[in-house]
Amino acid sequence: YGGALSHRGRGPQGYRRTDARISEDAHDRLTDDPRVDATNIQVSVKDGEVTLTGTVADRAAKHRAGHCVEDIPGPG
Repeated sequence: YGGALSHRGRGPQGYRRTDARISEDAHDRLTDDPRVDATNIQVSVKDGEVTLTGTVADRAAKHRAGHCVEDIPGPG
C-alpha cells in the first residue's frame, strides 16, 4: 500500500456492473444528498449510462443532481 500507484477501480477480468446496480447507486446518492429534493426525479440506466428526467426547484438543484450521479462507476 505504500506506493504512489493506485489500482482502485480496476476490477477482475470480465467484471461488469449491471444497470440495476448502477441505478441503485444513483437512487441512493440522490436520496442521500441534503441539497437535492429528488421527489420528482426519475432515474433510468441503459448500457451503463444514467439519465435523469423530471423537475427540480431551480438550476442549482439540476446541476447538483447531475453531480450526484456523474462519478458512479460504469459497467466495466
